[in-house]
Amino acid sequence: MKRAAAACLSFCVLVSCGKKPDVAPPPPPVTFAVAEAKDVPLSIETFGNCETVADVTLQAQATGNLLKYAVAQGGTVKAGDLLAEIDPAPYQAALQEAQGNLDSAQANLVNMQLTLQRQTELYKTKTIDLADLQTAQANELDARGKVLAAEGDLATAKINLAYCRIASPVDGKVGLYLVDAGNLVTADQTKIINIQTMDPIYVSFTISENDFDKVRQYISKDNLPVHVTVPGNPGNVITGNLTFLNNSISSGTGTLMLEATFPNPDLALWPGLFVNVSLVLTTLENAIVVPSSCVMIGQQGPYVFVVNGNNTVSQSQVTTGQRHGDFTVITEGISANDRVVTAGQLGLVDGKAVTPQPWQQPAAGK
Repeated sequence: MKRAAAACLSFCVLVSCGKKPDVAPPPPPVTFAVAEAKDVPLSIETFGNCETVADVTLQAQATGNLLKYAVAQGGTVKAGDLLAEIDPAPYQAALQEAQGNLDSAQANLVNMQLTLQRQTELYKTKTIDLADLQTAQANELDARGKVLAAEGDLATAKINLAYCRIASPVDGKVGLYLVDAGNLVTADQTKIINIQTMDPIYVSFTISENDFDKVRQYISKDNLPVHVTVPGNPGNVITGNLTFLNNSISSGTGTLMLEATFPNPDLALWPGLFVNVSLVLTTLENAIVVPSSCVMIGQQGPYVFVVNGNNTVSQSQVTTGQRHGDFTVITEGISANDRVVTAGQLGLVDGKAVTPQPWQQPAAGK
């Protein structure tokens, strides 16, 4: 009886110490995104600087005391607005003197014309000789010349008086005063004030010589739009048009300079401001787009993992196109609505079972 009990106990111990049956691990989790077909721009991404359309530094055209400014520093002006005024008193006096000289010259001309008329009649009756007539003719011509000179002096005096009022030649924004009111300014020497146009505004940028043929191909077909964003505010996209290509490619840098013109009514762009530039060449219709994290690089080039209907994966070689932010255009290798792995690619091989979970696009600004 004791032997039977011991045998039973030994059997139980052997059974309890035996190996547990193997349990297969669950398929590894992956996240996937659905490949979309949508219209995307074919563009060249670069950077550039804002430049004013007109940068005008006005200087005195009359010598005198700078009486006052008619616009505040940093203010905006329209073409023709008064900016500053130079003391006009000396020029008003010069104008009056020129007007008086002209009146005197005109009166003298009338007198010389009457004298010539009388001398002509007397010469016809042989009362005077030819020398007297010729003297009268010369005096009349001299009087005419003095009238013309006096008219020129009067016109100059009017111009000089007009120079006392300095007006803006362009619409724009005023900079700092370059000389304080009350100072003596000298014609053609003293700089008064600077004005830069703000609306519209230029953005200049460069492209690689490798992109030149593409730009030339598409610019001949249509007006190419250009989008810019200011660093720190990527959500505010400002649109203009390409308006200038330089006439030569720089041999030193291998780049071509271009310029776009932008409406700027809210002054979002500022001369000298650095901006991100996107030159849009055309629109790719129904392009296949996936998150850029889907694309892996192997010995044979870019590839992605596609989640099949039975939750296994297949590796697919792809041809990538342009990248747009966090997304990449796929020109060959997958189709719209394919489920493409975005994370968890490590260790995946063809036919491997996975546990797919939908990818969540990060919120803007994250």
